[in-house]
Amino acid sequence: MYSIETRKFAQTKYSSNLSVNSHKCNHNKECRLLNFYCEMIEIHTKEEGLYTITSDSTKDLVGYIHKNNFTLFDLNINKIGSDYNSHDNNQFKITLYRQANISFLLIVTTAQELEQGEFSITILGPSIVSMRYQSKFSFFLIFSVKIYR
Repeated sequence: MYSIETRKFAQTKYSSNLSVNSHKCNHNKECRLLNFYCEMIEIHTKEEGLYTITSDSTKDLVGYIHKNNFTLFDLNINKIGSDYNSHDNNQFKITLYRQANISFLLIVTTAQELEQGEFSITILGPSIVSMRYQSKFSFFLIFSVKIYR
């Protein structure tokens, strides 16, 4: 006798807008100017498992995942995942395994400098997650400071 395990996936959605009121960041390694609008979203998992994060927008979006500190001057520093253009219509798709009751940060930005527009994020996983907008100083260390002696 054969047994087939059917797993149900929960879907969570988040919608927002990148505009002149958004944070500014940089993901271009050759430039240290903050020329990209971005939004920081705290994601909290309720169950352990594999989560897939996808974006949807008329703009080309880039996604960065950070667990701890990061800098808006270079989103590539300390990232635990990122993607650009691997999903439909120049969107990002990031799949990662997360423990239960863990928070991490998704930073959504555009591929083009100072581009504005609406976007939505969908997360599929073993359970729904909570997603909330994060201001600059409320959750993660934003700016890294180097002290020289």
